Amino acid sequence: MDRRTILYRGSLKSCNYHCGYCPFSKHRCSERELEKDRTHWFRFCESLNERAEALNIRALMVVPYGEALIHPWYWEGLGALTKLDAIDAAGSQTNLSFSIVRSLEIFEHAGGVREKLRLWATFHPEMTSCGEFAEKCAALRREGILFCAGAVGVPENLEVLQRLREMLPREVYLWINAMDGLGRSYTEDEFQRFSSIDPYFYREIRPVPADESLCRSRLFVEADGTVRRCNISAASGKNWYEHPQGLFEEMPCRRKRCSCYLAYGGREDAVNHALFGPDPVFRIRMK
Repeated sequence: MDRRTILYRGSLKSCNYHCGYCPFSKHRCSERELEKDRTHWFRFCESLNERAEALNIRALMVVPYGEALIHPWYWEGLGALTKLDAIDAAGSQTNLSFSIVRSLEIFEHAGGVREKLRLWATFHPEMTSCGEFAEKCAALRREGILFCAGAVGVPENLEVLQRLREMLPREVYLWINAMDGLGRSYTEDEFQRFSSIDPYFYREIRPVPADESLCRSRLFVEADGTVRRCNISAASGKNWYEHPQGLFEEMPCRRKRCSCYLAYGGREDAVNHALFGPDPVFRIRMK
């Protein structure tokens, strides 16, 4: 049986950052909405606890709309899951605005294994400085946490992103995501400068054709149990909770191209594993 990965997105749709381009910064979750997200998350964690070994699910990544890791229940759930023998790696996308010391206390109180924790850290120049972000990354390294770091490839931010690259150790991979809504192609100069920061930037601007046959070892699960192959593919008609059998079998994609890293980075492509190891979805470069 193939080694399998789950991406999970709860009902959370809010963020403590207020970047101008992001809709999730404009919605403040009510206590009722937060409790709903907490309930969904723990329900999912319990189900993964029950199924991970039988389905050979080895990795979990939380890909929220907004910022999840400022909420303690995500650290509790990640802690409980990383203590499972069946799970090799679990983590989340994050803006790193949480308290590292306090969060790791919650994580370890739940039985968390640091060696299995993975973080995908996104730098937001509107909300934090290069120095503050680099110090957070340094603190993660001191705590022995594996992570990658990166930012959206906004041409106007090139100088600040180059400065961040200089401030981070070379061992820390700094990825650049292609900017949605740029409205034009990157110039050759922009491409070269972004490539000097992220040597794999070319993968962002040359999307590969979709191929469902390369994606059968991963699933994207939403709060209500809706199952997709990945975050941008069509809903399968199956539900994580209602249809526990055959979840990883062939399902519709309906995409022509894999246009973001969560799509192309989770495929069973040899290049993904060569660059990012057995769980390339975390985007943490092999040493």
